[in-house]
Amino acid sequence: MSYQDLTTRIKKNFKILGAAKIAGGILSAATILLIGRFLGVEKFGIFSMIISIVEICNIILSLRIWDTAIKFIGEDQNNKNRVSKFLSLSIILNIISSAFSFLCIFLIANNFSDKFFDESISSKNLIISYSLVVLFISINETFDGILRTFNQYKAIFKINIYTNMFRLSIICIALLKFNFNIQNIIYCFVLSYLLSFTIRLVYFSKTLIENNIPLNFTNLPNSKDSIRFIKFMLNAHFSNILNIANDKNLGVLAVGYLANPFYAGLYRAARAIVKIIRRLMDPVLEIIFPELVKLYSEKNFETYKKIIFDTTKIIFFVSLGIGLIIFLFSETLVILFFGNDYLESILSLKILIFAMIIHNLAYWVNPSILSSGKPKFLTLTTLITTFAYCISLPYLIHEMNHNGAAISLLIKNILTLSLGIIFFQKFLRNKT
Repeated sequence: MSYQDLTTRIKKNFKILGAAKIAGGILSAATILLIGRFLGVEKFGIFSMIISIVEICNIILSLRIWDTAIKFIGEDQNNKNRVSKFLSLSIILNIISSAFSFLCIFLIANNFSDKFFDESISSKNLIISYSLVVLFISINETFDGILRTFNQYKAIFKINIYTNMFRLSIICIALLKFNFNIQNIIYCFVLSYLLSFTIRLVYFSKTLIENNIPLNFTNLPNSKDSIRFIKFMLNAHFSNILNIANDKNLGVLAVGYLANPFYAGLYRAARAIVKIIRRLMDPVLEIIFPELVKLYSEKNFETYKKIIFDTTKIIFFVSLGIGLIIFLFSETLVILFFGNDYLESILSLKILIFAMIIHNLAYWVNPSILSSGKPKFLTLTTLITTFAYCISLPYLIHEMNHNGAAISLLIKNILTLSLGIIFFQKFLRNKT
C-alpha cells in the first residue's frame, strides 16, 4: 500500500473516530459537569476518589490484554486460524483477570476503605458498587482493539454515541426522579458499562461473522505462541501498572488523601475541562497503533517514521490552538461549567493545559515501542517517569495542594517525551 493510500485511510478513519470522540466527549463532559454542579466541590471530590480507587486497583490487578491482542492479531490478520487462536486466548485471559480484579477490589474495600475517608461516608458500599464495572472494562478494551484491527470505525462511532448518551440520560433521570447522591450516580455508571458491553458484543460478533473468523475457546495457540503472547502481555501490563501516574486517577486520589476531598474536587474539575485536549490524541492513537504494527511487520520503516512525524505535527498544532483558547477563557469556562465554587481550580487548569499539550506531543511513544516489539524499553521508560512522578507528587501536593499535582504531571509528561526521543534515536532513526 502506498503512503498516499495509507494516509487516505487514516484520514477517513480519523474523521469517523474523531467525530465519535468529540460527540462522546461532549456527552461525557456534560455528565461530569452535571455531577460536579449538583454534588458540590467536596462531594464531587469524594465521588472522584471512589472512581479513582477502583480504576487504579483495576489497572494493577487486571491484565493489559487489548494492545497485545492487537499486536499478535494484527501481525497475522490474514491467517484466520491464528487470529481465532489468539482471539480465544485473549478473551479467556480477559474473563479470568476481570474476575480476579473484582474479587481483590471487594476484599480491599472490606478491609482498607475506611483509611481513605471519614467514618460518616459509606465508602465500603460505594467502592464495592462501583467495582462491578471492572467486569466489563478489560473485555470492552479488547473488543474495541479488534474492531480497530478490522477497520470497523463506524461501529466504534455508534458505540461511543450510544453509551455516552445513555449515561447522560440516566444521570438526568436520577437527578429529576431520585435522590441525587453518590450511590445513585454510581449505579448509573454501572448500568452504562453493562449497556456498553452488550453493544460491543453485538458489533464484535458481527465483525467475526463478516470476516469468517470462528471463535472456539478450545482452539488455543500452541505452548510456544501462548508463552510469547503472555510474556509480551506481562511486559505491557507491568508498564501499564507504572503508567497509572499518567492518568487522572492517581493525582485525584493523592490530592484527596494528602490534602482534602475538596481539593480533589477542584483537581478533577480542572482535568474535566482540559480533557478536550487529551481527546484530540485518542482517535489518532487508536488508529495509528494497528497501522504501526502492520508497517513494522512489513519492514516498511520509511512510511512508519513518516506517519509518526506527520501525525505528531498535526496533533501538536491543533492541541496548541485549543489549549490557547482554554487558557484565555479559563475563568469563564470554570464558572460556566462548574460554578463559582470551583474558581480555585483555575491555576491548576492552566498548568494542565501545558501538561496535556506535551502529553499529546508524546502520543507516539507507547505505540511505537510496542509495535516495534520493545516492551522492555517501555517498562524502563515508565519506571523512570513514574518514579519521578511519585517522588514529586506528595511534596508538591503538600506545598500547593491540587496545583502541585498539576505541576507534577507536567514534569512527568516532559520526561516521557524526552525518553521517547531517546528511543527513536536508538531504535528507529537509522532503520530504512
